[in-house]
Amino acid sequence: MKSRWTIILAAVVLALTSCGRDLVPFDDAGPSGRGKRQGVSGLHFDKMMILYSEGYNNLRSDLDNNINQLCEGYVPGKWDNNAIVVFSHSSLTNSDWVNDTKPVVFRIYEHYGEIVRDTIFRYPAESVSVDKDFMRQVLTDIKDKYPSESYGMVYTSHGTGWIPKDYRKSEENTISLCGIGAEFDGPYASYTYHQLNIDEFREAIPYHLDYIVMDACLMGGVEVVYEWRDICDLMVASPGEVLTAGFDYHNMSERLLKGDKPDLVGICEDYYNKHKENGDATVGLYDCSKIIALAQACAPIFEAHRSAISTIKASQVQSFNYSYRYHFDFRDILVKLGATAEELAPVDAALAELVIYKNATEEFLGNIILTYSGLSMFLPIDSWPKLNERYKSTSWNQATGFVK
Repeated sequence: MKSRWTIILAAVVLALTSCGRDLVPFDDAGPSGRGKRQGVSGLHFDKMMILYSEGYNNLRSDLDNNINQLCEGYVPGKWDNNAIVVFSHSSLTNSDWVNDTKPVVFRIYEHYGEIVRDTIFRYPAESVSVDKDFMRQVLTDIKDKYPSESYGMVYTSHGTGWIPKDYRKSEENTISLCGIGAEFDGPYASYTYHQLNIDEFREAIPYHLDYIVMDACLMGGVEVVYEWRDICDLMVASPGEVLTAGFDYHNMSERLLKGDKPDLVGICEDYYNKHKENGDATVGLYDCSKIIALAQACAPIFEAHRSAISTIKASQVQSFNYSYRYHFDFRDILVKLGATAEELAPVDAALAELVIYKNATEEFLGNIILTYSGLSMFLPIDSWPKLNERYKSTSWNQATGFVK
């Protein structure tokens, strides 16, 4: 941690040189690999929490409430070594998706006893906040403006896991799916929406993150963790739906910024405790570096039990969600395939390394949870031939050969 004298000296140097905060040179070759701000070390952050809040949809009020809750919890001081930076895109009202609004980036900090939302960037009203190139630009702008030793991101909006963003157009599916982000566009009665696929989300991340907390439905799937294994060290997500009130933002910043390292187990426990009274919560914490070992353990099982993959009855496999029925308990699928205890041993060993924390209520949106591995996986069903075909191109499937 940098001392108070370092900050004071930095402020003096800054005043004498008339160098604006934006103009301090940034060295990408710092010893941490993430760069160091040179000359004005007091303006270089140790930890930054980025909240990417995409609320240009029917979650607008809930996401705005989450930001307000964030301001009621731990807020770093203006000159502290930790920082909270928020990207926010909200519609004018809860159902007005015709009139464009400008997405903004602001920093939240405490100064002389006041909580300040200091606007850093405003983007054109026609910007699509779930476009991968735009999202990448926003995150790049944040890093260029505020270099930090480490970055983590909380993403909040809609989500449906690996399901392709355009699958709603398929004739075999009558449910309208909201992919990652789901920015609505058009009049209330006939709106369309923009979204991200999981590979596009991966491409939208311009630098490595210590963690990603996905405050979005159905993102705790093995397909998602495998796709994102290189963009973050740790990931928090729910294999099932996330209720609209979302994660616990009152404690969010304290968990992520105050300790020596992010308390992601605490994030999970806060979420579970927030929703357990309603009886509807699933959550998991994943060490993304361990997903390769799980894929290697699964590949021979999928090959050995290939004939059973197409004959499993979905009604006999543990399900977490009520709306889509595409996401089933990962380990329960292997059990229903007929995997033996000997075959499951390396899977269980890999799961123990991968899934750092897991918890679920006894019931979830009408489903009794009898078994819970902390991860979901897609189960191919004959009535979804187009979706089955799309699944073949996922990175997880290509690595394991689950669906051929």
